[in-house]
Amino acid sequence: MTEKTDRSRSSEVKMLETICREVHVNRRITKAHQGKLSSIFGQRWIKALEALEDSRVKKYVFQPSGRIVWIVVGREREYLVMPAVEYCTCDDFYFQFHQGHLCYHIIAQKLAEATNRFDLIEDDDQLFDILIEEWKTTEVKASKKPESTAEESTT
Repeated sequence: MTEKTDRSRSSEVKMLETICREVHVNRRITKAHQGKLSSIFGQRWIKALEALEDSRVKKYVFQPSGRIVWIVVGREREYLVMPAVEYCTCDDFYFQFHQGHLCYHIIAQKLAEATNRFDLIEDDDQLFDILIEEWKTTEVKASKKPESTAEESTT
């Protein structure tokens, strides 16, 4: 990753974190937040909002370990999101990471956590290994060409 890409990604992450802190206090996304999110993320914001409104953000808590796994249900499958490191198993993340863009799944997860708008699913630790194998499988096709911008991605 280049220094410019690092700055771009860092800038997106910092702006999203700032907005999420504000949203967390109010437990809602204001019109002002929507304007900022739209100007920063464009189509990715629209897709993230759709994921929130459609209840496609899932927080799995496994017991008794307390392990947490975030999933965002996308158009093609479920995507594993690791919010602490801004990682997602989607193609958009894979193809656009070098450009410093966050995918809409990460944006949706962070906003869902800030607003407490997610489905909470509690499962037994015995299911963890089975589910994590399913979720972490990425099907990146070698023949697929990267989109010209993250906003145009259809993940």
